[in-house]
Amino acid sequence: MTPIRTYLLTFFLLIGFGIPLNAEPLSVTNQKAIDAFYQKNWSQAEMWFKESLKKNPNDPYANYNLACVYTILLSQCENLTEEQDVFQLLHQAVTYKKTYKSLMLKDKDLSLLRNTYRFNEIAGLSPKELFTNMIWFGPSPGAYGSISEIKFDTNGSFELTLVEFRESDGTMEKPKYRGKYQWISEKVIQLEFQKLPSSLPNQTKKRQARWNKDKLEIDGFDYQFQDSPDRCSA
Repeated sequence: MTPIRTYLLTFFLLIGFGIPLNAEPLSVTNQKAIDAFYQKNWSQAEMWFKESLKKNPNDPYANYNLACVYTILLSQCENLTEEQDVFQLLHQAVTYKKTYKSLMLKDKDLSLLRNTYRFNEIAGLSPKELFTNMIWFGPSPGAYGSISEIKFDTNGSFELTLVEFRESDGTMEKPKYRGKYQWISEKVIQLEFQKLPSSLPNQTKKRQARWNKDKLEIDGFDYQFQDSPDRCSA
């Protein structure tokens, strides 16, 4: 094979596997950390990424991938750190490497936090993009998860899902209620249901909702919706 053909083949293989051609070489500690990461040796990965951050607290690679380690452990209900600490690592990563903003929105290792307000804010989404990129959850009092959730689409529609139990035999059901919404102001939304849940008082299909970062209040509900379910409550 001629040198030019070999070069072209290598070029397309690198592109095909998503490997950047201008990738910088990793530091010794970051290399040890990512090797441990791929082996799912989370404690070793954590230790070596922390070593990298001792040398350079602004290291975007170490900040980003340590956030991934902690998010994976949070998904296993191993609370070695708080969500806020993960967000701080991600914020530091995107501050010094802007391309991580788009990467974090599709990185499966961070999927646990992808629905949260702070995560989407760090990724640089506008308020309305952020609002429709999230699912809003009611409380999780038992083993069945959230008793309700609501999702708003960019086309002005929404879908509310409730957890209900049939009176006759106790079978759990999840009826869905759809409708349209419009923005009244930056933080106030007008909802109009096609069909109103019987559990809501004052049978009017129009309801106002008030949004404040990771919290959402909707008229007629005696609880707040939030940006994440109580994942480890059961």
